[in-house]
Amino acid sequence: MTEETMTKGTEELNKMVANATANQEEKERFSIENDDQLKWAFQMMEEKRKEIRAKKDMIQQATDYYESQIKDLRKDIDYFKGLAMQYAEEQADEDPNWSFKESPYGQIIRTKGKTDLTAVDKKSLIKQFEGTEFVEHVEEDKLKWSDLKKTLSSPDGEHVTNSDGELVNGVEVVTKPSSLVMKHKNTKGNWAEKED
Repeated sequence: MTEETMTKGTEELNKMVANATANQEEKERFSIENDDQLKWAFQMMEEKRKEIRAKKDMIQQATDYYESQIKDLRKDIDYFKGLAMQYAEEQADEDPNWSFKESPYGQIIRTKGKTDLTAVDKKSLIKQFEGTEFVEHVEEDKLKWSDLKKTLSSPDGEHVTNSDGELVNGVEVVTKPSSLVMKHKNTKGNWAEKED
């Protein structure tokens, strides 16, 4: 770049700054002095409103376009998930301990089976544990299920007993089998099941 070109570029930039400054000063110096100028000011405001509406429309169109693109991409992800889970299930049928953790982009792990207890008859439980710390009497008797649940167990996976070994009615044993779970790295870099 020659010195002459640099000088012309600097001169043009200086002119632009001077014009912008003059336009700003002109806006600041202008004052409405009659009804025609007031009409003109209203006309200018309406033109600016139209510009704002046009820009908002453009933003909405862009948003709609990209949301449509994201919807299509999610369908693609679901398709590939289906393929991966089909393969994983085939492998797990052959080897119940199969899992896949060799990719930085995703993994398939087997969750452990789990037994949980569910209160199905709270009135029966209140009657059985009345007078203990697991039943709170306010206006009505209220079962402190989360505290009681910690003291219960199901040694045979079918019946529920308390810490003294007594049979407890009103509680159901729910068994959740092991399952294959697909995970990917989320935006924070953690392994997650849900999409961002």
